[in-house]
Amino acid sequence: MDMDAKITKYFERINYGAVQRVRRESDMVLWPKSIAYHELVTYINRTSTAIQGVRQLEPDAYPVSATMLRLCGIFDRLTLWLTHGKPSVADAYRSWSLHMLRNIFNMLEQALPHNKCEHVSELGQYLAGSFGNYTRVDYGTGHELSFVFFLCGLFRAHILLPADEPAAALMLFNRYLSCVRRLQTQFDLKPAGNQGAYSLDDYQFVAYLWGAAQLCYHAPFNPKQLLDAETLAQWRSQYLLAGCVAFVASTKLGNFSTHSSQLWSVTALSSWTHVYHGVHNMYLKEVICQFHLLRHICFGRLMRFDPAPVTRHLKRAQLGFLSIARQQYLSQTHDGTEMPQQQKQHGKKQDEAHEDEDESLLPKYEISHSALSTGKSVTSLSGTSVHLRSLAKRLSKLQEKHAKLKADLRN
Repeated sequence: MDMDAKITKYFERINYGAVQRVRRESDMVLWPKSIAYHELVTYINRTSTAIQGVRQLEPDAYPVSATMLRLCGIFDRLTLWLTHGKPSVADAYRSWSLHMLRNIFNMLEQALPHNKCEHVSELGQYLAGSFGNYTRVDYGTGHELSFVFFLCGLFRAHILLPADEPAAALMLFNRYLSCVRRLQTQFDLKPAGNQGAYSLDDYQFVAYLWGAAQLCYHAPFNPKQLLDAETLAQWRSQYLLAGCVAFVASTKLGNFSTHSSQLWSVTALSSWTHVYHGVHNMYLKEVICQFHLLRHICFGRLMRFDPAPVTRHLKRAQLGFLSIARQQYLSQTHDGTEMPQQQKQHGKKQDEAHEDEDESLLPKYEISHSALSTGKSVTSLSGTSVHLRSLAKRLSKLQEKHAKLKADLRN
């Protein structure tokens, strides 16, 4: 065992938190074989499956837990602190960063359940590392990756459950995007790395990946319409991808074919499924396998750099149809069996407060999905509700007949 490995093992045993594991380019061969890599890719694909066809601000579109609301509150406070900074001054960004570092671990501890505080150190490192570099005054996809590590770690520690996956992407991750976009514009953060026009964005990438996944089921616009001003104005607050493109359009001058050539070329693809697979492959091959990015990422007990079992396979995203979990949630919501209304409305109102648009101008949302019976389909929420109620009545009658038969047999 070499000296670097011994040092890493020592710090892991003492539990000082996450540590850097990619120190030399030769360490990169271990990254795709690690537990952290498998957990990361599987989590991204699992979330992609969960959020397709789901709009961000649609009432009752997804469950929102109390823990999720507390985690979102962290970004409300971080964004509030930005109003006290001086715009376009590096020292002001460093001042904000120091204030964030002094408070982030305590805020995270207050947001987590009491029996999960053992993970504050590792999760806090991932979260603190997701807001840019204090010294270089820059921000990029490596910092975004640190936040995705934070999200993945929350699920690995069972702080968030599978039912929280849509809210983690469409609420918590969206709050994070709003915060770092404020940092980019208020403090003129430089893009970290050297991707520029050769990537989708100077700063983010996962936002485009999950944004494409959202649109893989019942999309209200096609890839050719992505760069239309009318499309962006109508859907920027409902779809991550439209929000990303709208932000780029508001911060860059000229044509997309000039300043964002890769993003412009996406509009030539025939479907959002093709867009997703192209963006996904690009992320794996050209973003998270770059040494200059991985050398700044820390690994701990939740996101381990140890080799993954040989028999383990990466889980792919299932796109183009609603997942079983999504169908079950919709059926429960329409039957009225799940009623966390106060929490949902509170969370949605907080999200709406972050938007600069009049949400009343947006069109009503209708989703179309397969009903829970073979060979039947409906095209609206009302049709689904009627069909499910009829199934419930039939099930109730069968249960009554079964109970009566059991009573006759006893007599």
